[in-house]
Amino acid sequence: MTNNRNDAAHEMWAIAWRSLYGEKHPEELFRISRDEIDAMEGLSPDKWPTAGMTEINWDLSVQGRKYTVDLPAPGVLQPADCAHVDVGSMVLGKASFSEFDPLLHPRFRLTDSMLWTELAPPNLGRAILHIAKGWPISPVWLCLHEEDGFHFGGGIHRYQVLKRSGSPHFYFLAEPDDVPAMNTLLTVQWIKS
Repeated sequence: MTNNRNDAAHEMWAIAWRSLYGEKHPEELFRISRDEIDAMEGLSPDKWPTAGMTEINWDLSVQGRKYTVDLPAPGVLQPADCAHVDVGSMVLGKASFSEFDPLLHPRFRLTDSMLWTELAPPNLGRAILHIAKGWPISPVWLCLHEEDGFHFGGGIHRYQVLKRSGSPHFYFLAEPDDVPAMNTLLTVQWIKS
């Protein structure tokens, strides 16, 4: 992606944030330098600044759902444009990591030693720092895998960081048609928007 597209995506995100919350924020809001991100690479989760965090700044607003889907945007964790997905129609759920993690499709079950090799290091570093700074974080997007278990439609980096924090639960979005099947697999607290 070109720098112009990156800048345009960031500017769209900043405009959306200001219109959503009616606040004026500096241009650099939620920007993380490449040096900061690179400094995270290879660190074990017990050395992450998110280790032991129990309070997560969740953005559970309907407007914030558009940041659930990860699109290329190096300057921000949650890019502004995800028009190809109708996140407004998704439902919001809450589940415990301990109950959910064993239900992940094997491809998405990552040990600590696999994180930096299986995931994109810049995205993982950005997720660590974004969450550690207490910035708003969108729910992940969960889908049912055709071969059994769950997989991510968006947010695998966020999930892996949050799972290794001190938080006992996480929030996610799901397609309404998946709710009955999810209820048979997992204890979910569904939250009305």
